[in-house]
Amino acid sequence: MSRSRIIFAAFIIPAILIAANIDEAIRLFNAFQFEQSRELFYEVVQDKTNPRIAEAYYYLGRLSVSPDSALHYYRLVTNDFSESRYADISHLEIAKIHIARHSYTSSIITLNGLLEKYPDTDVKDEVLFWLGVSYMSNDQEEQGVSVIKHLRTTYPQSIWSERAANVLPETPGQTKRSYFTVQVGSYRNKDNAQRHAAEMREHGFDTEVVEALVKGTTYFRVWVGAFPTMEQAKAFSLRLDSLGIKGNVVKGY
Repeated sequence: MSRSRIIFAAFIIPAILIAANIDEAIRLFNAFQFEQSRELFYEVVQDKTNPRIAEAYYYLGRLSVSPDSALHYYRLVTNDFSESRYADISHLEIAKIHIARHSYTSSIITLNGLLEKYPDTDVKDEVLFWLGVSYMSNDQEEQGVSVIKHLRTTYPQSIWSERAANVLPETPGQTKRSYFTVQVGSYRNKDNAQRHAAEMREHGFDTEVVEALVKGTTYFRVWVGAFPTMEQAKAFSLRLDSLGIKGNVVKGY
């Protein structure tokens, strides 16, 4: 083998193997094979010169059961790899851990810092949502409502804009329904909704599938919990979010 080919093999083949390991770890993560995914990411971060190490740290944060462990990995990204494309989303995850711990002042500082440092972040709609929630939960309702209304105006088609509509205070004269719940899924196929509901029940959550007709199309919505007030449902939604389960607070019927 020529010297040039040896040099090529020495540099290119390890890089290909590194990329293959990370790509496989992400594939396993998306397939809910978390233990195997975690093991591969651990292998990746042993090499501190790995060009994709920030990505691996971010996923290790996502895979962490302990909030403190997750914070450790997210802060490695934000502190050591601030130019990484995972830096802004790691800031967001840190803020969401603060929210789950009811440390709203910390989440406000983190989210405002994120917007200042990454004004063009791709997750700006979600950042605004959690910033508004943080203000409102920190007895700064006027500022929180202002942020939520800005989100609704700027990103009207965003799922976070839809969620934002549910956290705005009740308007005078608005009739409240009998209870509030958290919608974690909506399907056209009833079997898919039933499977999702069964998974939630396995985690110990009180879950039901509700049929709804929207513009002539039938949807099967997966609802978790039933609460007498919107505030209780919001708190429960934040708890679900801290567990990686996304949901919208909706009025039950």
